[in-house]
Amino acid sequence: MDRPGPFTHYVGPFFMRNEGLGEGEPTRLGFRVQQHHCNPRLVCHGGMLATFVDLCLARGLIAAEGIVGSAPTITMTMDFLAGAAMGDWIESRISVVKITRQLGFVETILHGSQGPVLRGSGTYKRPRPPA
Repeated sequence: MDRPGPFTHYVGPFFMRNEGLGEGEPTRLGFRVQQHHCNPRLVCHGGMLATFVDLCLARGLIAAEGIVGSAPTITMTMDFLAGAAMGDWIESRISVVKITRQLGFVETILHGSQGPVLRGSGTYKRPRPPA
């Protein structure tokens, strides 16, 4: 992934793909669940999945806008659907629901080896185009 911030660099690595996506899908992100992502039961920690969803939603909005910038989180909601074991590949399916003058509304489903792991949605401050 290009330009990871210090926090995302620390909790990653994350991977991003912009080609061969579904219709209307702005980008796709993924990561392999490693030991440092897990709780004591060696299942991916909910906080790690929340971090990844936040990254996916913001990157989805940025990709849809086609600009470089940041999209600060305003609200985020998640439904944990299933666990993800160490070694699983977790991948997003992102959809931009609506973009207004100041906000972007984005949703995603994270998929693991056994199917959907998490459903998330959020509202983000729309990135400003460079001056």
